[in-house]
Amino acid sequence: MTLAADAEQFQPLPALLPENWQENMFFILWDTTTQHGFMMHIQRVPGRQVQEARIVACIAGQIASATITGAFDQDRPVRGVDVHVNDAFRDLEVRAEFMGAAGPGPLGFIAAHPGGDVPVMVDVKLRSALAPIDFAEGLATLTAALRADKSAPQMGDQAHYEQGGTWTGTIRIGQRQVHATGLFVRDHSWGIRHEHNNFRAFWTATCLDNGNVFCNAIGMPVGDGFVGIGGYCDASGVRFTQQVAASYTPEPGLLTYERTEVTYGAGVDLVVRGEVQQHWPMYLPFSGRDRYDNNALSAVEANGLRGFAVMEWATTLDPANTAVLDAAASIRA
Repeated sequence: MTLAADAEQFQPLPALLPENWQENMFFILWDTTTQHGFMMHIQRVPGRQVQEARIVACIAGQIASATITGAFDQDRPVRGVDVHVNDAFRDLEVRAEFMGAAGPGPLGFIAAHPGGDVPVMVDVKLRSALAPIDFAEGLATLTAALRADKSAPQMGDQAHYEQGGTWTGTIRIGQRQVHATGLFVRDHSWGIRHEHNNFRAFWTATCLDNGNVFCNAIGMPVGDGFVGIGGYCDASGVRFTQQVAASYTPEPGLLTYERTEVTYGAGVDLVVRGEVQQHWPMYLPFSGRDRYDNNALSAVEANGLRGFAVMEWATTLDPANTAVLDAAASIRA
């Protein structure tokens, strides 16, 4: 399916607005050699009249981060953040400026605090020659399969597309500033978000070959296997498989794995192997009770092609750890 250019903009609200309808944009930029990078998750929840951006910037492995929260605005993200589309799916500019907290926060989470005493600025350009992958149909099939098994993890139906490419720009943390380049992965989704029932999932967005290949296997463990969808895009176009699997070694969890292997079956036929360089776990209470994603920025290889991936394990915290993060959310570091 070909996406219209207006998919790149903030989306119009549905006439009947459920409280758990939301729009998300997720940007992850990384250079596996220098470990300069940036991650930003924008979450817009109009039914609660709120939006937030969880942001982390990194220079040579050293990070500063914050969660910026504000009133919902149909036309703009939170203060200090700008996403400008110069040419849909081809040329974007992303800028963020905020006061961040140095280092990881409680339990190792990034953006655990609303701010800190470190000035941070990111000004980057994202470019891609790849078509975006529209995952909406595949995810609808996945959610239908989950609903057929009431013991399985559950989620809502959403429009959802993803893309990879290259980036260049400036990152400043405190007095240190670098001009950096690398690879990016990103997604944009909107719809009902209600992740529950012992939610567990893998999300493995991968950019290879200097931005010429993007792929992602998304899946959930059900019974002895997985249900999911895998998409792959290069210059020849997009192809899909419903046969996906992922392993996390030693085990999936919060800061627990060092290596990953992601398998795409018939239709894509690919194995991606990754070595974790940074864990950037992120708390996502608007996505579901106790929800978090452990985002593992990784150097990867597949069929002789090298690149970077976000080898994410998504699940829920125990209530005691949720309480720790809820308390941190009101304290400037």
